[in-house]
Amino acid sequence: MNTIIDNILRELIRHEGLALLVSSALTSAGIVCVAAAAAAVLQRRSARARSLVWRLALAALVIVGVWKLMPDVSPPVAVIEWQVDWSAVSVPAAPAATALEPIVLPEPTLGERVADGVDGWAVCVWLGVAGLWMLVRITGVCLGLRGLGRCAEDAPPVLRQIGGSAGLPTGTRYHLVERLGSPMLTGWRRPVIWLPAEAEMWDEQRMQAVLRHEAAHWRRKDWLWQWLAQAAVCLWWWQPLAWLARRQLRMETEHAADDMAVADSEQAADYARMLVEIAAGLPGRAKAALGVTMLGSDGVKHRVHALMRANRWRGRIGLGALVALAVVAVVLSVLVATKVEFVPQKPMYRSTAKLVAGGGHVQGVDWREQAQDFYGTIIETVESSEMKRRALERVKALHPGLAASDVDIHVDQAKNAAVFSVAATGENAKFTKIYLDALLDEYIAFRQSIRDQSQGKAVSTFMQETVKQRKVMEDKLKELGDFQVAHGPLPAIASHRVATEQLLAFSRQRQELSAQLIEIRLEAADIPAYIAEAEAHATAAQPLTAAQAEYLKAANEHRAQANKLQNMLRSLKPEHPDVEIAKAKVDLARATLDLAGDTLKKHLQLRQARVERQLAQVMLQIESEERQEIERGTATVKWDQLKMEAESARQAYDKMMAGAEALQKTAAAHSDYVALMERASPAKTLPQEGMLPVWKLWRKDAEVSQSNTAAR
Repeated sequence: MNTIIDNILRELIRHEGLALLVSSALTSAGIVCVAAAAAAVLQRRSARARSLVWRLALAALVIVGVWKLMPDVSPPVAVIEWQVDWSAVSVPAAPAATALEPIVLPEPTLGERVADGVDGWAVCVWLGVAGLWMLVRITGVCLGLRGLGRCAEDAPPVLRQIGGSAGLPTGTRYHLVERLGSPMLTGWRRPVIWLPAEAEMWDEQRMQAVLRHEAAHWRRKDWLWQWLAQAAVCLWWWQPLAWLARRQLRMETEHAADDMAVADSEQAADYARMLVEIAAGLPGRAKAALGVTMLGSDGVKHRVHALMRANRWRGRIGLGALVALAVVAVVLSVLVATKVEFVPQKPMYRSTAKLVAGGGHVQGVDWREQAQDFYGTIIETVESSEMKRRALERVKALHPGLAASDVDIHVDQAKNAAVFSVAATGENAKFTKIYLDALLDEYIAFRQSIRDQSQGKAVSTFMQETVKQRKVMEDKLKELGDFQVAHGPLPAIASHRVATEQLLAFSRQRQELSAQLIEIRLEAADIPAYIAEAEAHATAAQPLTAAQAEYLKAANEHRAQANKLQNMLRSLKPEHPDVEIAKAKVDLARATLDLAGDTLKKHLQLRQARVERQLAQVMLQIESEERQEIERGTATVKWDQLKMEAESARQAYDKMMAGAEALQKTAAAHSDYVALMERASPAKTLPQEGMLPVWKLWRKDAEVSQSNTAAR
C-alpha cells in the first residue's frame, strides 16, 4: 500500500496540473468536513447557527477556488509539505551509443500518457467548465425571472399591508403566478414576492405566516448567500462535497426562516399545520435557482418535525454557539491560508562520535546527584548554541571553501555508563562529519580551559620553578665537567678536607633553605592546593596543624552549604525564604573560609621570614668560607665545591619533581574529565520513515527554490 502511495505522490511531483487538482480536493474536502463536524456539534442548537457554519464553509470554498486558479491574487501564509522519498526513483542506464546504433527511448505507458494529457489541460478544463456553468446558471435565472414576469399578475393591495406587518420593506412588489409551486423571494435591495395564484384564496393568518417566512429570508440576506453557494458549486463543479454543502445551506436556511417566522407571534404547531396545507394545495415545486423558495429545498416532513421538536435556542445563537462559530472561522481561515505541496524529500546524513566522562567525588554531596548534574551539564554544553557557533567558526577557518549547511546535534547517554553518543544530522555528508569533529574539538578545549581555571596557576608555577631548578642542575654539572677537563686528575689534599666538608655542609643547608622558601611561596600562592597536598600526606605521626585543620573544616563547610543551595534552587524560586537562609549560610561559610585563609597566610609569612633569616645567615657563612677557600686557591676545594653544588642541585631537582607529581595527583583526584572515545564517523544516509505531511509557515523563498512545486 505504501508503495502505491509513493508512486502516486511521485507522479504528483512530476505533474503540476494533477497536483493542483489533488491539493484542491484535499483543501475543499477539509473545509466541508470541518463544517459538517461543526454542524453536527450544533445539531441541538438553532438552525441559524448551523446556517452560519455552512455560509462560512461556502465562502471559504470560493476564496480557495480563486486562490487555486489565480495564485498571484493573494498567496497563502502556510504550507503543508507532503515530502516524498525521491531517492527510490531509479532511471535505467542508457546503453552505450555507437555511431551506427542510435539510442531508442522507451515508449510511455498508457497511464503516463493519460497523466500527461490531464496535467496539461487540468486548469483550463476546470476554469472553462466553471465559467460555462456559471454563465448557464445566470442566463437560466434571467430567462426564468423574465418568463415569470410575463405571466405574473399584481397581487391585491391588501398583501402590501400584510407584508408590511410581517416585516417586509415598503417597496416590496407582490406578484401572483399561475402554477407556481411555492412562494418565492427574489431581489435584495428591492425584494419581489412571487406567490401562487391559489394565494388569493388563503385567509389572512396563512398569508401572514407565508410572508413572515419570506421576510425572514429577506432579513437574513438568503438570496445573496444562495448566489454565493451557486458560485461555489460552479467553481467546484467536480467536487461532490461542494454540492453537499450547498444542499445543507439551503436546508438550514429554510429551518432558520421557519424559526424566525414562529419566534414572535405564531405557535409552532399552527405554523407546521399551515405549512403542510400549503404544500398539499400547490401543484408542484418551483426551481430553487430562480430565488429563495419556501417549499423547494427540504422536505416538508423534516421541517415539520423540527418545528414540533422543543428547542429553547430557536431563532437565537447563544454564547456556546458563538464560541463554536469563532473556532470554525479560525479553522477555516487556517485551511484557506494553507497550501498543499508535494516536494521531493531531501536526503539526510548522520555522523556519530562518542565521549567518555569521569571525575572525583566531592565530600558532603550525594554521588548520584553529583553524577547526574555532571552528565547533564555535558549534554547541555555540547548541544548549546555557543558550542555550535564555535564549531562553525572552526570549520570556516580550517575549510574556507566548504559550503555550510544546517546540522542538528543530539547527545544521548548510554544506560548505566558514562559514555555519550553524539549524533550530527545534516543535508551535506562531508560538512556534517567535519562539523561534528570541530564541535568535539571545541568542547574538549572548552573543558580544558575550565579545568585550568579551576585548578589555578599552582601546578604551572611549580612546574616553572622545577624547570628553572633543572637548568641550575645542568649548569652545575657542565661546570664540574669543564673543570675536570681543564685540570685533569686532582690529588686529594688532607689539609683542606675539613674546610671543604664544612663548606659542603653550608651549601647543602643553603639549598635546603632555598627549597623550603620556594615551597612556602608556592603554598601561599595557592592555599587550596596546599591544603589538599597537606591532607594527602598527613599521618598520625605528622598530623595537620591547627591552622590547616581549621581551613580544611571551613572549606568543607562552604562546599556543603553551596551544594545545598544549588539543590534548593532546582525546586525553589530564588525569592523563597529557605533559599535566602541558605544564601546567608553560604556567605557566612565563605567569610569563615576567608578568615581561616588569612590566618594560614600569616603562618606561612612567619615561616617565610624565619627561613629567609636562616638563609641570610647561611649565605654569610658560605661567603666567609668561600673567601677563605679562594685565598687558599687549592684546586681540590674547587673540585669538591663544584661536586657538592652539582649534587645539591640534583637533589633539589628530584625533590621538586616529586612535589610536582604529588600536586598533580592531588589536583586530579579532585577534578573531573571528559575525553574523546571515538571521533566522527563517515556520514551515512539516514533512512526517513513515514509520509505524514508537515505544516510550516510559508516562506517566499520556498516558491523560488522549489521549481517543481506541484500545488499552490
